[in-house]
Amino acid sequence: MNVVLVDDLPLMRYALEDSLGSRPPRGAPQDGPSTYWLDDALRRLQARMDDKELQPFASGNVTYLQLRGGHVEARYDIDPEDSASVDRVPVEAFVELLTMWRQAVLDASPDADRRLPPARPVWTMPPA
Repeated sequence: MNVVLVDDLPLMRYALEDSLGSRPPRGAPQDGPSTYWLDDALRRLQARMDDKELQPFASGNVTYLQLRGGHVEARYDIDPEDSASVDRVPVEAFVELLTMWRQAVLDASPDADRRLPPARPVWTMPPA
C-alpha cells in the first residue's frame, strides 16, 4: 500500500516510494502489510525535531528524507548539499501525511502494527 501525492513533487513522491512503505521488515511475518517503516520514520523525524540534527530520518536506495528549517526535504544521495534537486514540504504536512498513511494501512489490516522483526539476540562479551 503506497501513498499517492497529487502535488507536483516528483522527487518527494519518488523518495517516499524509495524509503518508506507498508512492506514488513525482514524477519517479520510476511502475511500482510506493516506500519513498521512508517512508525520508524515518524519516530526518527520526531527525534530530529527535538535534537535539531540534520541527519536523514529515512533513506532508500538512492534518496533520503531530511528535516531542515521546518521542512522535510527529499533529496538524491548523489547530489551535493547545494543541489537544486530537492522537494520540500512543511514538516506538519509531512507528519499528517505519514499519520494518514499509517491509518490507511491499519484500516486495511488491523494487525499491521504487530508485524515486526524478531528481537535481536543479545550476546555478552566473555571476561578479558
